[in-house]
Amino acid sequence: MTAKRDTFRLVWRGVVCRVRHRPNYLSKGWSHIELMVVSPKGVPLPITTTGYLSHFLDEDLLYAAGGPVMFFYAWLEREAQSKAYQKSLARWRQLELFD
Repeated sequence: MTAKRDTFRLVWRGVVCRVRHRPNYLSKGWSHIELMVVSPKGVPLPITTTGYLSHFLDEDLLYAAGGPVMFFYAWLEREAQSKAYQKSLARWRQLELFD
């Protein structure tokens, strides 16, 4: 029997993402969460270069963070300060001007 999967929407700095959460995945007390960029296509995120991220973690940690949406939101905010992400975003915005 597979665990129930919930789907949520996350909008972070204008980027629309789908968040999926499957509690008790593979074993009791462990969650599988996924982040997928919906739009704009190709936008860089500080926690994934492909627009998709799969992550496993203890459900207690996930719920302590406020659930899957808040977990990803906080992670994105923390990593958004990196110079590598800032450079990647600037490069993407520059290319967007020439579409």
